Amino acid sequence: MKQPLRSYLLMVLMLAALAPAVIAQTAAAPRTDEAKKAYKAAMEEADQKIAAEVKAHSELMKNLEYLTTAIGPRLTGSKQMQQASDWTLKRFRDYGVEAHLETTEIPHAYYRGSDTAEIVAPMARRIEIRSMGWSKATAGEVSGPVVAVKMESMEDLSRFKGKLKGAIVLLNKPSEIPVDPEENAYDAVISPDRGLARAPRLGFQERIRMMTMIAQEQPAVILFDSGKTDNLFNMSSFSRYKPSEVPVAYITHEDFSLIYRLAAEGAVSLKVNLTGTFSPSPVPASISVAEIKGSEFPDERVIIGGHLDSWDLGQGALDNGTGSMAVLEAARTLKALGWKPKRTITFILFTGEEQGGVGVETFMKNHAAEVSKMDAVLVHDTGTGKVFSIALENLYETASLMGEIYEPLRELFELQPLSTRYFGSSDHVAFLRAGVPAYFCIQKPAHYREAHHSQTDTFDKVIPEEINEGAALLAAWAWNVSEMPVALPHHSPAAGR
Repeated sequence: MKQPLRSYLLMVLMLAALAPAVIAQTAAAPRTDEAKKAYKAAMEEADQKIAAEVKAHSELMKNLEYLTTAIGPRLTGSKQMQQASDWTLKRFRDYGVEAHLETTEIPHAYYRGSDTAEIVAPMARRIEIRSMGWSKATAGEVSGPVVAVKMESMEDLSRFKGKLKGAIVLLNKPSEIPVDPEENAYDAVISPDRGLARAPRLGFQERIRMMTMIAQEQPAVILFDSGKTDNLFNMSSFSRYKPSEVPVAYITHEDFSLIYRLAAEGAVSLKVNLTGTFSPSPVPASISVAEIKGSEFPDERVIIGGHLDSWDLGQGALDNGTGSMAVLEAARTLKALGWKPKRTITFILFTGEEQGGVGVETFMKNHAAEVSKMDAVLVHDTGTGKVFSIALENLYETASLMGEIYEPLRELFELQPLSTRYFGSSDHVAFLRAGVPAYFCIQKPAHYREAHHSQTDTFDKVIPEEINEGAALLAAWAWNVSEMPVALPHHSPAAGR
């Protein structure tokens, strides 16, 4: 992905032509050039002090090491995740920041077992396998013939009607792993379409329906390609905190490709044993919420956040220990400076982002009456690499004010212009859907493709200077928004951002 290097003047002129009414409604009165210059000068001075405080006294790496090593991976609903929520609550309070937990329940916690698999024909070979999150266990060791199933349309599945009972389903062909280096961490995981137009991808709900259709055929196991190099695993879930309809697992890209090639030549049989278990009843899932009260507009919120939960194959370092500890460090920094923001600055460490956002849903439900007073949101959720831009997320009506908020950061942190790509895919999307201006940090890859959801998501991959800079940027952005004389404009919740 190449970010369009447009000047802010060109962007503002374009947007002013497209949406003058929206922007005009935002401001109570026109702001003079002198007022804008004064705001910029004040923000430059404040942002430099924020960066200096982080550089001199950061506790981010100390906190991140404790989180990833002493607590470890933090699957939503697990004891480790609740321990992390309790610990971050204490850390916020240690820094003098008011904090509390907001708790919901999920139907079942998932406990990973010891999974095994083996090719038994036309050759004998043990292979590594990992149950998908909340996968139903197999009934002991099960054996079956391999059937490769293409899942690109509902019509594709009709060819397999009555042919999958007891089979080991190899879902789709082997993944195409990009060979070109990505410019940002988001594309390291979700590669953008390139070149000519192609058939649209299946949406998440369509994939859920197709998985249900496959499950109705009663296969023994469904296998996914992890889609990573070097025998690394991936992890996800199609079942939201309940046992899946059939056992589902990941195998490595290398083994998936081998079995796929063997199946193209003749009959292949596998043995699989998946042993995950579940809590017998609902378990708590908490988010950590902290805030520094506003001095002039305490009922207005500027929110920065990251998800504290992780998948459980690694340590949850880059996804998303880095983002959550950057939020904690931003809170420490602003409190240590002793400043009084005009608007309340809220810091949220979410849970359940990896399974669809139960944490942010809890916050939005608990604070539904306050949505109109949520001024803006910024989420950090793609690892340890340098933040080099912020995505506008199609909120072009906010570009003029965001340009003012962003320009001091751009100069201090050597950022590219605001990105005009839509990224989505993290906790800020719930705010977008509610009409709140919500943005996303764009970061350099920094090993994110490999670490994302895999066993190599570990503390040693963290780049201290880059994630500390990210913490400073979060704090500075929150401060700049808190001090902006005018609020960023909301959009219609019906817009379906």
